[in-house]
Formats: sequence, structure tokens, C-alpha cells
Amino acid sequence: MCQHKTIGLLLLQVALLAVVRGRTITKDEDEVIYPPQSNPRIVGGEAAPEGFAPYQISMQNLKGRHFCGGAIIDQRWIITASHCVSGASATKIQIFTGAQNLKNNTGKYYYPDRIVMHTSYNHPPYANDIALLHLNGTIVFDEHTQAVKYGYESLKKDEELVLTGWGTMALGGSIPDILQTLTVRVVPYEECRKSHPDNLSNYVDVGHLCTFNDNGKGACHGDSGGPLVHNGTLVALVNWGLPCAKGYPDVHASVAYYHDFIRTHLSAATEAME
Repeated sequence: MCQHKTIGLLLLQVALLAVVRGRTITKDEDEVIYPPQSNPRIVGGEAAPEGFAPYQISMQNLKGRHFCGGAIIDQRWIITASHCVSGASATKIQIFTGAQNLKNNTGKYYYPDRIVMHTSYNHPPYANDIALLHLNGTIVFDEHTQAVKYGYESLKKDEELVLTGWGTMALGGSIPDILQTLTVRVVPYEECRKSHPDNLSNYVDVGHLCTFNDNGKGACHGDSGGPLVHNGTLVALVNWGLPCAKGYPDVHASVAYYHDFIRTHLSAATEAME
């Protein structure tokens, strides 16, 4: 999915590993081009069974091209990563719900009318990478489409989380049609920092939650913004990492840390409608 006609900020690493942040929109108003994101697909996972993760959404451009994940947290709200929508217009995005297969025409599309990015996104770099999308219509819930509750419990080392997404299954690979899932383990903050090269460790901050499975397993291009769930509760969103599945922990936005950001905007919207 990642094309090289991009404008972005490239951070090169030893051994030619790279982390890219940012995205751009082409002059063609219907075509959104996304650079290789920091950590966006699932590598080493397996196909999710039918009806799995009914909160999972595919964020697409108007031509139906998947570029990021996200989760339903309310009938009018989607949560995702800010780097997925930075510089984007809400009217150029569509949200696909209710299907494990991206080519399944039984899924339904919904359309954002507002993007709410964290006001301190990327200040400092890679921080506050969380955003909300308000929809212009109400999502119809059924057995394949549901909101996920979000929590603010603290997680312990090695607790297991479920990662889902349509990200590529290899660096530079193609987007799978079928939703992928992978069980990952929590890596404590300080351990996560120490696991990264010195020039990246400072980009792991207290607002992040890190996870790991094994070398050759993890998130990749297209998984960005996607949900990590613990016991049925949303606890994190894919942010960045050394692509892809190279043996380093993946780094995600902690939902607990940004709970006030989420609650404030959802409450304000509810009050405005009353």
C-alpha cells in the first residue's frame, strides 16, 4: 500500500532500518498517498475468524484503498492514530465496518465529518499520536459491528493483548484481504526504551505502551491506528516501530494515558447535541 511518491520525515537507522512519520495528499483530490508509516501491518499473525474484533475498522481513501486501522468506540466515533489523518480532509476518508474481508460487499461504509487530532501531536516527536473521527451518521450495530469499551487499567509485564489489522504481512508486502490477528505481550516502559537504539529510545515516552511477540512477528504498514485489546477492553493503538517485526518492541498510544482526551471530546459532542 505504501508508495514512494511521498513527503515525509525519514529517520535512518543502523543496518538500513528506517522509521517514517508523516503523510501527504496529492493534488488529485480523490487520491490520498501515504508514506511508509512507522509501524503499520501484522507480520506473523493469522487470519481472524468470522465475527472476530467487530470493533475493528478499515480507514480508506475514496477509491477504497486501505491505509490505516482504528476502532469503533461509539456509534458516531472512531479512534485511530493522528499520523493516519495528519493533513487529511475528513471528506476524503471513508470508514469500512462489519467485515473481516476487505472485498466483502456485506460490510458498510461510514463517513467522517470531523477529525479531532491531539493538539500536541508529534510534540515531542512521536508523542500524542492519537485522534478521533466523528461520523456524519450513526453506525448500525449488529453481530459483526460493535463498539469496544476502552479502559484505563494499568497493565503488567507479559500480559497478553490482541492486535488486529490489515497491515502488510511483510515489509514492502501487499495488504491482505482478510483481517489478521496476533497475540502480543506487554513490555514495561523502561525495558522498551532500553530495547531500542539510543537514537530512538527517547521517542518512547510515558504515553506509550510497548508490546512484543517474537522476531518476525509484529505490526507493519497498514496496521497504524489499529486496536490492541486486553480482555475485551481497548488499551492501545498502533503508533510506531522499527518496520517490520525486526525483534524490537512495537510502540503504541496508551488509551489509559489519553483517557481524558477521549472522554472530553466525546462528552462535549454529547452536550452539544442535547
